[in-house]
Amino acid sequence: MGLDIVLFDEEKVGIGLIEIPNSLHDAIFADISNWSSCMYLRKVKDYYKTNVRFNEYELSCFVEDLKQIRIFIDSVNHPSLEILIQALSDGSIKAIHIAGD
Repeated sequence: MGLDIVLFDEEKVGIGLIEIPNSLHDAIFADISNWSSCMYLRKVKDYYKTNVRFNEYELSCFVEDLKQIRIFIDSVNHPSLEILIQALSDGSIKAIHIAGD
């Protein structure tokens, strides 16, 4: 099971749920990727302790981190990453909550 992301609108009402699949999480945080330079990605590294909220600005930074890490992860994970980036780039999403197990 991956990390759950609850999506919120400007009224702080939940408008959806998406997931960072476990395989994508593993690919992002593999020893060979350069995730440590991505400040917002670092906040979701610990799969079991992740419990973070991002406001609209932080969400934008998180999406940029995801875009930057793309070149460092195995191409087999690119489709999952692109789906995640597209979903989080929706203009109606104003905040997110990411939770692990």
